[in-house]
Amino acid sequence: MNDNLLALPVLEQLAPSVTRRRIGEIPLLVVDHPRVRGAVSVQGAQLLSWQPAGSAPGLWLGERNTWVAGTPVRGGVPLCWPWFGTVAKPSHGFARTLDWDLVSHDTTEDGVVLVFRLESSDVTRALWPHEFTLTTRITLGETCGIEVEASGEHRSTAALHTYLQIGALGEAEVSGLGKHYHDNLLATDGSDAGGAVTPADHIERVYPEPDEVSVVTDRALGRAVEIAHHGASDVIVWNPGPELAAGMADLTDEDHLHFLCVETGRVSTPLEAAPGRPARLGLTLRLLPA
Repeated sequence: MNDNLLALPVLEQLAPSVTRRRIGEIPLLVVDHPRVRGAVSVQGAQLLSWQPAGSAPGLWLGERNTWVAGTPVRGGVPLCWPWFGTVAKPSHGFARTLDWDLVSHDTTEDGVVLVFRLESSDVTRALWPHEFTLTTRITLGETCGIEVEASGEHRSTAALHTYLQIGALGEAEVSGLGKHYHDNLLATDGSDAGGAVTPADHIERVYPEPDEVSVVTDRALGRAVEIAHHGASDVIVWNPGPELAAGMADLTDEDHLHFLCVETGRVSTPLEAAPGRPARLGLTLRLLPA
């Protein structure tokens, strides 16, 4: 899918390494830099792909996305905000389905930085009665950084819902999760002294005491992905498994075998923004040999 994004026609050259393109109804910013390739959707300011030079893609992106405006894009790193889950509609909030403004782009010898902004509007007030400015800064290079800042006066829950590319479900261990978790499927609390899990089927766990860094060790791909969580209270591990995936129109029968979501979240402890004190959430991804 990454190659498909790079093959899209160029609509505007913003910088030598940054172009505007479009897939279906969704405008994109595509980065083609000597150190990194990637793409970001203007809808949701959503990172879709990240591939450092000499490496395989770090993120999974679905082939069955419809690319219809207002429809969530399956894959990459969607931002769930100002709520996480199905506590209100739309599921996982509105930040991922609205178009953001590109504020700036900056190119260095190490990569590209893109900054996007979303502000409260009549559309958002009808869903959530708060004034806000949301800023997302995406840094693409040998590492990948996403920083989200929410200004205003409000409480919110959020997650950076990272879809990691894996070789095979059941062959990727997630460590650095902390001892305790809540299993949303069983509606029970559990504990694991090792703070690690190797999902092989449907999983939906919230870990409220994660380490600052989680690591996905992928035996099938022979690599590890390090995820540093910034400002998080939780890490969520999710995969739909075969039964749930079969009922999801934007997934093929095999898709769930090749991604694992390790999400940087503020779920058990909401984000709190106040005048002069914005709330922040972020992550840094790094690819390593296994």
